[in-house]
Amino acid sequence: MRQRISSRSIWKWSAIGLLLWVTGCRQPQAPEYYGFQNLQVSGISGGQTNLSATVKLFNPNPYSLQLKRAEVDIAINGKHSGHSLLDSTIFIPAKDTFYVPVAMQVDLKSLFSNALQLLMGKQDATIALDGRVKIKRGMLTFNRPFHYEGRQDLSSLMPSGSGF
Repeated sequence: MRQRISSRSIWKWSAIGLLLWVTGCRQPQAPEYYGFQNLQVSGISGGQTNLSATVKLFNPNPYSLQLKRAEVDIAINGKHSGHSLLDSTIFIPAKDTFYVPVAMQVDLKSLFSNALQLLMGKQDATIALDGRVKIKRGMLTFNRPFHYEGRQDLSSLMPSGSGF
């Protein structure tokens, strides 16, 4: 006994397949920036210093991702402060926070001008992050630009007992 496949049934299954393919290949939403923590300053030489911190982010997507590469320019109070390159894989859980280590060389002039503002009583600064990330979801890889800008309490970044 041979079954006939109607054109209506072919259309229905094609539409369902197309819908699943389109929603499955949609680019992920950009992570939400939640702030810096664990700021460490070390190794001063030649007008530059090494600065490292941990950036806290939130993945709004209902699926996990992998961060494969990140390249970021960082500005504090509108002054370019440094550049960071992360070239290792970080697992990003679905609908959860995750942490990305950031290390960079910072121009001491930029760092000192912001430290002077902190000493004069200004406790927060505008932090801007601009860059590109390479994110992997399953077999698909996406390159996405991003921009975050927000206020950061500088005194919360300094280690306790630092005098700030």
